Amino acid sequence: MKAFRIPQRITLFLFIILAAVACKKDLETIGLDLVSPGDLISLGYSDTLSIEAFSVGEDSVRTLNLSYAVVGSMNDPVFGRTDAEWYSQIRLAEEPTEFGTNPVFDSAFLIMPFSDAYGDTLSNMTVKVYSLTEDIIDSVHIYSNHSVTYDVNTPIGELTFTPRAHDSSYYSGATHAPALRIPLNQAFGQKILSADTSYLATNDDFIEFYKGLAMVAEQPGGVGKGAMLKLTVSAGSSKILMYYHNSTDTTSYTFGINSDCSRFNHFDHMSYSGASPILTQQIQGDSAIGEQFLFVQTMGGIRVKLKFPGLKQWSNSQKILINDAQLIVKDALPSSVFTPPASLFLYPVASDGTLYPYQLPDADEGSSYFDGTYNSTNGTYRFRLSHYVQQVLNGQQTDYGLFLVIPAASVNSSRIVLGGPKNAGSAIKMYIKYTVVQ
Repeated sequence: MKAFRIPQRITLFLFIILAAVACKKDLETIGLDLVSPGDLISLGYSDTLSIEAFSVGEDSVRTLNLSYAVVGSMNDPVFGRTDAEWYSQIRLAEEPTEFGTNPVFDSAFLIMPFSDAYGDTLSNMTVKVYSLTEDIIDSVHIYSNHSVTYDVNTPIGELTFTPRAHDSSYYSGATHAPALRIPLNQAFGQKILSADTSYLATNDDFIEFYKGLAMVAEQPGGVGKGAMLKLTVSAGSSKILMYYHNSTDTTSYTFGINSDCSRFNHFDHMSYSGASPILTQQIQGDSAIGEQFLFVQTMGGIRVKLKFPGLKQWSNSQKILINDAQLIVKDALPSSVFTPPASLFLYPVASDGTLYPYQLPDADEGSSYFDGTYNSTNGTYRFRLSHYVQQVLNGQQTDYGLFLVIPAASVNSSRIVLGGPKNAGSAIKMYIKYTVVQ
């Protein structure tokens, strides 16, 4: 750390001017380029603040009754295999429902719009549909480490396709947004059409009879293969469309998959048994490995814990006013298949070591100030932490550390490998411009 002392009578004047500049100036580059020679005359500057960083596994994320779902199986060369299964009730269009005399099943389709695909989107993937054999219970199936049973030996539908999130779909005589349209078989149709009318009186009765469905992707063929789909749950768009006939008349019936349906995701990272050893050793407690590489993953996967052990002692012998503090993290292993997340986010660590679900004071200033977005030019993410650092120095904030995460981890599929504090080419660093007050 370099501190430059200024005569007391001009300190206040310089500070006012520099503070105004610091509020407007956006530090664009990394390292010493952050500070101009003119600033060095009147500013202190540090890029040597010690940082401890290591990856920690998450237990799960909340997935109950969200507006999006993730379905897929992906064999990542660094993170290993991840499976995402989704379970949902289906609902009657009207109460009571009648299918008439001697209804005969013709066909049915599960239609689920999807808005994004992650991973290997050039190879085919197969999604199968099964009938649940266990009830979905809102008070139980809240988090992604839960699952329900389904009739694994008897799929009711299957579709093999290439997961292109920008390809439109065509059905019912019209063009629609990208969607899976999975044909369901005779077993599904006849089960529904042969149901006792008592099960068709209300949705509660129907869900007791037909507990719901599971969407499950087949495992990918090799390392680097597989993808995740982000599905949309919305009234009118996500549904089962069934066709049947009585004697000679053909008609259709729509089962809803919407906000009234209980539903949740199950994510399985296979205990990272197929992951890189430097990842598994780190999440098993060898935090020293985090000096080189850090791992972040969604779907109840992995987050990074950051600590700044020397920050509070940094100002013990002098009064410091923070003009600008920026944390820079860098993509250490860029991949064209497993692309970096559009943004990262920082949360404070609570006193018990858990994630404190409230924003940092810098995040309250808005995303344009706090940042965290991916810079494709140099593969970095930048966070402005001026308020946070100042509060720690002033004793207003107890520094238990920060968690680095990928936002919307329950509904987004993403991961990234970042450089640790001692990574030669991609080190995580804090750059601080400050004024010493005498």
